[in-house]
Amino acid sequence: MEHAMPTQVISLVAMLNADDEVLLLKRKSDVHCPNVWSFPGGKLEEDEMPLQAAVRELKEETGIKGKLWRHIGKYNHRYGEQNLSFLFFFCRYDNKHEILAESEFMWCKLMQLHTLDMPQANQKLVQMLLDCQQEGLFP
Repeated sequence: MEHAMPTQVISLVAMLNADDEVLLLKRKSDVHCPNVWSFPGGKLEEDEMPLQAAVRELKEETGIKGKLWRHIGKYNHRYGEQNLSFLFFFCRYDNKHEILAESEFMWCKLMQLHTLDMPQANQKLVQMLLDCQQEGLFP
């Protein structure tokens, strides 16, 4: 009998500035999906809620807390032998603090996201983000 692969839960953050540009970080060369653009975020720690993980990861990766947090959606993706469950969050950049990213970063217009080299799983997340914008769901 085949046993189910464990699912890794990952919180990702779409942080938008006042011009509705989203912050993207360049993934390091020694990780899964290296050297491509992605949303800040990471794996949940033990006994951590998804929103807590999103806030913690954003702070660790950029030095920013974000404000006006919202849950955008959930998406499951399989990379080979790995099941990933993405919990996707939205927040606003507070414009008060400098971004202290641990890697290269950029602000990207939402309509340009599909032109970037991003992990395969991000295609669905980008669409979720665009749908939210079209429906006027951004605070």
